[in-house]
Amino acid sequence: MTHNPMRPLLLAVLLAAAGQGGCTGISVQPFGILAGGQAVQRVTLENDSGMRLSYIDYGATLVSADVAGKGGERRNVILSLPDLDAYVRTKRRFASVIGRYAGRIGGARYTLDGRTVQLPANAKGIAIHGEPNGYEKRLWQRQDFADAASIGSIYRLVSEDGDQGFPGRLEISVTYRLMRRSDEFRIEYAATADAPTVLNLTNHAYFNLAGAGSAGMASHRFRIAADRYAVTDEKKVPTGELASVAGTPLDFRRPAGVMQWLAGGASSALLGTPPGFDHALLFAKKQGAYRLVAVVDELESGRRMEIRSTEPSVLFNSGNGFDGTEAGSEGRAYARYDGFAFETQGLPDAPNQPHFPSTVLRPGAVFRSVTGFRFTAGR
Repeated sequence: MTHNPMRPLLLAVLLAAAGQGGCTGISVQPFGILAGGQAVQRVTLENDSGMRLSYIDYGATLVSADVAGKGGERRNVILSLPDLDAYVRTKRRFASVIGRYAGRIGGARYTLDGRTVQLPANAKGIAIHGEPNGYEKRLWQRQDFADAASIGSIYRLVSEDGDQGFPGRLEISVTYRLMRRSDEFRIEYAATADAPTVLNLTNHAYFNLAGAGSAGMASHRFRIAADRYAVTDEKKVPTGELASVAGTPLDFRRPAGVMQWLAGGASSALLGTPPGFDHALLFAKKQGAYRLVAVVDELESGRRMEIRSTEPSVLFNSGNGFDGTEAGSEGRAYARYDGFAFETQGLPDAPNQPHFPSTVLRPGAVFRSVTGFRFTAGR
């Protein structure tokens, strides 16, 4: 049976109604109690080949993806924190859902249908990631499911009119789906609003295919099907220019590493000081189609991650914010460049840039987005 990633999310068979072995491969454990007394659970999925995917209700946060290397050894490749308290304290948004608008909005305002919307501004005078009350700090409601091709959970959140300064009551669902017969998981987003608004959802996961807790990314090679990037100002807000990646460190149209730029072997003003990738790359192929947008290889383990998405762009980040102050679940403190983020999404500041792909959501329309991560290993 072929699985269509754009199928309506609510067609999933709920575990509570399955009653015919549908629960196989899903387990649920306590993960802690929030200060308000709400219980947080951790869900672990396991497919037919032994791949495991885990996530928690707080922030709808991914906490592990155990995938095989060329020798069959499975390691978690998602950077994570050891307990709930660490997730509550962190400001780094480990593998959580980001919204209502992922990325920067210049001046913390935009105009839609003649109405100027003012958002909460940070110290730099911009809005970013729904601060100061982002979706990563909320307890999402979860419904587990199983169908013939996959197992997983649907997370739901209601963001009321005026939440984070945005107009419109927003109803969001985020599905984590592990395929039964391939080492692949998908993140499926859906949302509706009762007033014109803007929306840009993503997942803020950091990966290291050598295994979370491994130092650096010297053995990683990236191929990203993007031919342009968003030029930004000193606050990292897009200027509106979409420039060619040719001749820059952002050209990953052929497989390339990153550490030659990050470890001092080469230099580019584009990466700043200290150097770091934190750039919005525009995919060459048309948005909307679920297509291959990137391949990441880790040469020592042989792990390969293929990324497919319906989104128009990605925010590619080289873990520049890690500074050794937070220990991961493996017991090792994460240092700069110990992982990369690949945040498929709309472009930052799109509400203020009319020639960027639109992030407007209107009443009666349904926002849908799918990003999938498929893992294989060389021999």
